[in-house]
Amino acid sequence: MKKRASSQAGFSLVEVTIALGVVVFCLVTVLGLLAVGINSTHSSTIQTSATNILTAVAADLESTPNAIPPTAKNSAPVVSPVYGISLPASGTGTSATPTTIYVGEDGQVTTTAASALYRLSVWTTGSTTQQQETLVRLLITWPASAAYTSPQGFVENVVAINRTE
Repeated sequence: MKKRASSQAGFSLVEVTIALGVVVFCLVTVLGLLAVGINSTHSSTIQTSATNILTAVAADLESTPNAIPPTAKNSAPVVSPVYGISLPASGTGTSATPTTIYVGEDGQVTTTAASALYRLSVWTTGSTTQQQETLVRLLITWPASAAYTSPQGFVENVVAINRTE
């Protein structure tokens, strides 16, 4: 019989344990960063959707026909075609309380906060004879069930609409 060599190549149990500890530490760090990345992606997706809805609402308001100056026969506000937002007739006042519209993630108007992701609050400032612009403050908050004063997130814009004929 042949005699075995006294020194065999290999790793000791201590070396293997240390290597496994380093690998586990790196994996836990990467998995922790993965969760942060997923949350950040979800948050930015919601904010991007809200910004797109805000842009669509502003375009809807800008495409609304001009209001006829109020007379004894006609002092009704005009309503935007897509979102149904009332714009005051030229020469009328402002809205102190916002109009609330619930919007789904797809940008479609819904009837209740339970079926919506966003709450759209709209304040209007009527134009005067000197100023022919209607200012509209748009505030989109989410989630829709939260009051607009305490949202999880929000996007806000002010749109100046030219009200001259």
